[in-house]
Amino acid sequence: MTEYTDIEVIVFEDEDGNETEMQIVDEFDCEGRHVIAVCPAPDEAAEDEDEVSFFYASGKDDDLEMTLVEDEKELEKLGDLLEERLLSK
Repeated sequence: MTEYTDIEVIVFEDEDGNETEMQIVDEFDCEGRHVIAVCPAPDEAAEDEDEVSFFYASGKDDDLEMTLVEDEKELEKLGDLLEERLLSK
C-alpha cells in the first residue's frame, strides 16, 4: 500500500477561509482506491463527538486531492473495514 500522507493532522479550509484540523485515523486501500479516514483533532472536537469522515485520495504531498465519501453504502462499507482494521491492531 502506498502511503499518501506522512502527517497525522490535515488542515481543511472552507470557502470563507476558516480552518479545521482533522486527525488522520487510518489510511488503507479499498477496491483500488486509497482511503483516508479522519476525525476532528482533539482540540477541535466536541466533547461527545465521535464522527469519522472518509475521503478518497489521489496524488501526493502538495498535490493531494481528497474527495469526501458521501454515499451511505460506501460509508457503511468503509466504516466496517475501518473497524476491522482498528480491532486487529
